[in-house]
Amino acid sequence: MSKLRVALVGCGVIARQHLVGYTRSSRATIGALVDVREENAVSLAKDIDGDPKIFSDLSDALDWGEFDAVDIMTPHDLHYDHALASMKANKHVLLEKPMAVSKRQCDKLLKAGNDHVANNKKVFMVAENAQFWPEVVKVKEIIDSGRIGDVYFARANYWESTLNSPFEKRVDDGSHWEFSPDRVGGGLLMSGSCHWIRPLRMWLGEVDEVVGTVSEGSYEGMPAGFETQAQAMLRFKSGKTACFHGLVADHAVGNAPFFQVFGSKGEVAVGGGFTGGVTVYDKDNIGGESQGPAKGYMESFPPEIDEFISAALDKKPLEADALYCSGEPRIAWAVYRSLQSKKWEKVWED
Repeated sequence: MSKLRVALVGCGVIARQHLVGYTRSSRATIGALVDVREENAVSLAKDIDGDPKIFSDLSDALDWGEFDAVDIMTPHDLHYDHALASMKANKHVLLEKPMAVSKRQCDKLLKAGNDHVANNKKVFMVAENAQFWPEVVKVKEIIDSGRIGDVYFARANYWESTLNSPFEKRVDDGSHWEFSPDRVGGGLLMSGSCHWIRPLRMWLGEVDEVVGTVSEGSYEGMPAGFETQAQAMLRFKSGKTACFHGLVADHAVGNAPFFQVFGSKGEVAVGGGFTGGVTVYDKDNIGGESQGPAKGYMESFPPEIDEFISAALDKKPLEADALYCSGEPRIAWAVYRSLQSKKWEKVWED
């Protein structure tokens, strides 16, 4: 059986989640680990069967080249260069969201990705694990079944506290790259918020225009320019609307629902916290009916990795192509523009 040999580029928090997917698959092996901090790669290697080769620089790994695919999980400001270099080396590319930190980079990478797919017959996939979040997929099934009637409004509530995050605790003083506006491409809207915007697009269709506000102050020591709170209204091309609220904090946060979707016959909700759980409210279940055991956010990563493997080995079409995946940063940029214009901003217009 053919196996996909993968190089993991960036061996931090997300790499460990991607590794779960590769480990569960019988169709992939890890051939190389790349991290500028070699100790990160050495630590990750302890959890990998075999003997992956360790590099501190992507260019050295690509020169060696004994792998088929590159899984890029580096800081956002490196995505553009790392993806282009990997395409030039003729590798299948899985690139963590966001695609890039500017529209100019995003547009150039889209063109390069299209050429890579068409001419090199390789995969260019942007990793947005919310596409495979079990609770999000279940909500879509419920909406499509008509159980809650015609959907007219949705609410997404992203909150994460250092006291209850399932991820490895970041540096509290804001010195981690994930808290650098320049490296992230902004703040909360260009980081965790993407995983709450994607489900809204899956359920309500494409976003047409947005308006929003951002603020700071919920996380002590965060550098100026990194919003830790964001609120946005989204108007979809279908005419439906949704609201988004985001909060990253270093204090306790209550367990509010992550999502609520309202239809003419009822509501479907995803419980707060990363453990998930879907509940339907309708005339027969005023108090709510659980839709089975919760699987949770962390179970979104293995099927994401499975899709990448299948696309590379079987040429299976992606659920979401790169252009579609540029939607989340485009929405963030439109919200940022609305801060200046004080009005609704189009998402897909320059």
